[in-house]
Amino acid sequence: MTPAVSSSDRTLEVEPLDKCNSATIEAMIGLFQQGQKPHHSAFPAHFGPAVETAAITHYLNGFLKPRNPLRKRYGFAKGLFIDNALAGYLLYRLNQSNNIFYGETRWTCFVEDIVVDDRARGLGGASAMMEALLADIEPLSNCVISGTVWNANAASEALFTKHGFEPLTKAFYKVSK
Repeated sequence: MTPAVSSSDRTLEVEPLDKCNSATIEAMIGLFQQGQKPHHSAFPAHFGPAVETAAITHYLNGFLKPRNPLRKRYGFAKGLFIDNALAGYLLYRLNQSNNIFYGETRWTCFVEDIVVDDRARGLGGASAMMEALLADIEPLSNCVISGTVWNANAASEALFTKHGFEPLTKAFYKVSK
């Protein structure tokens, strides 16, 4: 758990989301749907409507602590709590691999999704979650941390830039019909 930060008389905390309970999943589904609306409207050919709660639940469960302790875990989640209520999350995948691109065994971390409730924006929650992630990743030697930011998402670009990320590639997409 990160230390509590007081912002505008509200207490912000970032904690690992590793408990599968219905209240957490329901809150995360609502945040997911809220966070995906801009993507769905800006890129309708790439994204479908975020209404399939069973599929969303399955996706989110992949980042929470698995029920089977023998399963290799590589998806993780951090939750933003404001006054003890879930107000956002950061999902990431962590892998250790040796591949031709990096030339040596190293950790790779991919930031999959960051969502902050519309009512909690501007309080520093996304930065607090990113700082908690970076603090967890720092002890891993030679870790490459990356994420994808869709066009016109200035807030995400600013967040990554603020925390020392630099654009490295330009991705091109085509959806075939």
